[in-house]
Amino acid sequence: MNVVGKGDTAFSIAGRHDVGRFVAHVLSTAPKSALDVARIPFEAERLSPLQIHALAEKKLNKKIEVRFIDLEETKKKADTDFVALVTTMFEEGRGVVGTEQEVQEAVAKFFPDWNPAKYESFIA
Repeated sequence: MNVVGKGDTAFSIAGRHDVGRFVAHVLSTAPKSALDVARIPFEAERLSPLQIHALAEKKLNKKIEVRFIDLEETKKKADTDFVALVTTMFEEGRGVVGTEQEVQEAVAKFFPDWNPAKYESFIA
């Protein structure tokens, strides 16, 4: 498993089924006025690459080698390499949709019964 930087910065994660369900629910239940220029942050959970590594090792019951990639070297490629751009953004803390409070408030307002799948359920 390749990890850019230290790998301890968490980012927002949600499965595509849960994203679709959340968006469909909001669009079909929220009043139009509530959606006008709305920013609705939501996520299933926040995990860092090292937390994902630990989940994968536990679920698969095997050791997975971690290869740390230099953040500064990755940054140099960010203009032309999409993966480098995203991993740089995540390692720098720009991979979250909002504060935890903003996420909780948005979910409470727009889909209080939302129960997204945990990332661990996608590890096979």
